[in-house]
Amino acid sequence: MFDLGFLTIPLLSMLTVFGFAVVTDVNMITFDVKSVPQMAQNMGYDAKNVRNTIMYKVYKISDVANTSRGVMYSTIGNMQQQSLQNISETLGIKDSVLAVQGVLGLIPYRLKGKIVQEGDILYMVITGFSSENDSFSITLKSNKVVFDSAQVITGQAGSFLGGKLSNTENNPNTTNTQLITSNVDIEIGSLLTRAAEAIVDRIDPYLLARYYFVQESPTAKFTKTLPQLIRCIDVLPKQQSIWPLLLLGRSYHFRGNYTKAIRIYKEIDKIDRHFPFTSLRWGEALAAQGNHDPAIKLYQLAIANSRYYPKYPVARSAAYSLWADSLIALGKLDEAERVLRIGERLIPAGHERSVADALSHYALGKFLMKYRQDYKNAKHHLRQAVYKDGRPKYYKTLQNLNKILIPGYQDYATAKQQQADNSSISKTSKLSNSSPDTLVKPSLKSSPLVNPNNVAVAR
Repeated sequence: MFDLGFLTIPLLSMLTVFGFAVVTDVNMITFDVKSVPQMAQNMGYDAKNVRNTIMYKVYKISDVANTSRGVMYSTIGNMQQQSLQNISETLGIKDSVLAVQGVLGLIPYRLKGKIVQEGDILYMVITGFSSENDSFSITLKSNKVVFDSAQVITGQAGSFLGGKLSNTENNPNTTNTQLITSNVDIEIGSLLTRAAEAIVDRIDPYLLARYYFVQESPTAKFTKTLPQLIRCIDVLPKQQSIWPLLLLGRSYHFRGNYTKAIRIYKEIDKIDRHFPFTSLRWGEALAAQGNHDPAIKLYQLAIANSRYYPKYPVARSAAYSLWADSLIALGKLDEAERVLRIGERLIPAGHERSVADALSHYALGKFLMKYRQDYKNAKHHLRQAVYKDGRPKYYKTLQNLNKILIPGYQDYATAKQQQADNSSISKTSKLSNSSPDTLVKPSLKSSPLVNPNNVAVAR
């Protein structure tokens, strides 16, 4: 008999780690790409890169969407966990973990995909299965002809520049080759982007609507947002429709149609009279019309209603901030400061607590900077906002304060920006002066290698 006691502790440790991985490494989405045409592989799009590219795009959609609601259906929402890569892959137990998770029903969505070439056209075919035994299929077609024979130019290697073949007949080292134009990269990239959007739409259509809204809000055209919002209102249960309705109201607000926005907020109020974002945005629309007194009452109602929704602390923080803005508009600076300090002292809860806390610090810091010239305390609050959330506008306001406080800061900031601009120009110049061999290489070999589970909770 052999004494295997020395294996007991390592074996138990391994089993413990395996069990931990099964329970905590919940793959909210697993995606397996089965096949990719050889021509696409030659351009750098093998199965692994296709999968990583699509999952990275899913991550970006979730991150940019930035919705207070979070993600419904318990899918993308908890994909920020990295333990599967850190534990399962390190120990070589990834396949076993996935198998056990599948048996236990811990994977809400399991996807399989393939890219198929039919003539000069590419198709992306995705089949999906949920833990509730629902199944679906998505088929996407490339927008344009991808591998058209007219796009394949037979010529001399190293002779392609600017879309033309130069005369290299006198060069004995050149050989005939095929030079593929860059629109292959563009079309495949577009196909993968649409695949990621289709996956998110199938899992949580509102998340995609919110993503489009963030992308289109600077222009307020909302050409993608509005059709997606209508789709959400059509397919989601009534109680969940408050979110796309809220975003629909916001789209009208961004275009200056405050009356129509308020009409939509009134409809939301009929569905859930305690939903804090309704009174918050309703008040914001009234304030935009100059009706600050009724707006303040709605902000107070949003704060009162936030007790029914403690997981949405941003609504309460935003209400204090907008309340103070209305008081400032009415010339009541002391009362505005009092309101901001009350909001800053509150301790938020929920998955957005850092975002809510940052908003409160930012509002108070900006007020102290602009209306009190209390730069020391303003800097403290602005730094807290940057630390807790890091939004560009928070950082920009802190930079503006540093220009006041620090002699020569403006010159330093300008020099740094000029250095960054020169670096960008230099890179562009190097690219334009690259050899023809470099220019005809695929522009995208792979996406950043991102853990597909590392999708942040959408705020």
